[in-house]
Amino acid sequence: MHASSIPGSRPWPGGAADPSPQQLFDRACRSLLRHGPEVADSVVRKIRAEVPYYADPVLAPPDLRRTVGAGVQYGLEAALEPDRIVDVERYTRELGRRRAEQGRPLDEVLHAFRVAGSEVWNAIIQVVDRDGLGDARQLVHVAELVWKSNDRDAVLVADAYRQAAEGVASRHGERVRLILGALLERGSRPEFVRNASAILDLPLDGRFAVAVVGATPPYGRVPRALPEVRGLRILRHAGDGRDVLVAHLGDRPLDALVSVLEAGAGLRIGISPVVHGLESLARAHDLAALALRTCHADGEIARLDTRLPDGLLVSRPDLSAHLAQGVLRPLYDLDPADRETLLGTVGVWIENGGSAVRAAQHMFCHRNTVLNRLRRFEQITGLTLTRPRDLVHLTLALDAQRLLGPAAVLGTADGDGGHSDRSIT
Repeated sequence: MHASSIPGSRPWPGGAADPSPQQLFDRACRSLLRHGPEVADSVVRKIRAEVPYYADPVLAPPDLRRTVGAGVQYGLEAALEPDRIVDVERYTRELGRRRAEQGRPLDEVLHAFRVAGSEVWNAIIQVVDRDGLGDARQLVHVAELVWKSNDRDAVLVADAYRQAAEGVASRHGERVRLILGALLERGSRPEFVRNASAILDLPLDGRFAVAVVGATPPYGRVPRALPEVRGLRILRHAGDGRDVLVAHLGDRPLDALVSVLEAGAGLRIGISPVVHGLESLARAHDLAALALRTCHADGEIARLDTRLPDGLLVSRPDLSAHLAQGVLRPLYDLDPADRETLLGTVGVWIENGGSAVRAAQHMFCHRNTVLNRLRRFEQITGLTLTRPRDLVHLTLALDAQRLLGPAAVLGTADGDGGHSDRSIT
């Protein structure tokens, strides 16, 4: 609060019988400087009385008294010595920056700033009457310029606040990204997890699920907008060509997350089972990535809890390929059309609960045709389809072929079974 832009501003020489408005204003400022702490206390009381945010002991800035005291002093000194305007500008910018870093709402900061300016102006009027400095009515001639200066300072506060807020938001976003990324990797210490809980505002003992979104080039594009669903909080971590979504489920079921996820063109999504505790995010991340590997087509959303056998197979593609070779390799010595007929018949028979009648109806052929093909399949592979263990081996081998491709059966797959997940970036 200052009047450095008023023409003719000068120290009061003292003793003038009829001081000019400017001289009267200078006298008042000098008098208030001698009572700086009392003025600052009065301003603080006024702010707390008129700005509810600052009246709350939790929300109010802890440095309110100190910043008010400094602001009053700089403003009064600049009113007397125009060269001190640089101190006021430095103070206002620092105030805006500090309040932004403290997370105080800008509207409340500006409200408090203007209340402070009003209270100092009231103190100037009161000290003129109290100390008999002159006719307080003469101050009306300087009031407009004083308030213009105050408004200019408020603009400086707001500008500094917005600039700092952009930097704070950027730093906070990067901090959240790094912390979330660390939680998704194994090896986080308990102390780090506790600190992460406070920073991310996530409960240590909450229910969580992780979704990994993979895009298939060149058309797949991971959407930037986070899905929204009532009762769920979702955080995103982007890295390594994939988006990882961490969902705090609260008391909602996993279906609540699944229902808002969309795998558009060129996208595949793997979802972990529900895990308990923030320290389990790394495990959930691994399980979601495993679920993603069970996808064999774009547009697919894979919940690992509904396809655990597939998860087992892709988690060890080398063993899965070995199993598929041991069961299905003899079929690849047949003519391709003959092989596909036998594999197709066995697949339909399994899907229809081992019923030759229902399989025949599905394939529009006679029941005996199905039985003949099944017997021939047994002869070629050495399996007995009525033996439970052989049937388990067969279904796992068929799933391994579906997930890893024919190369796994032929023994020509690469180290990861030739899985198409390598095309997801």
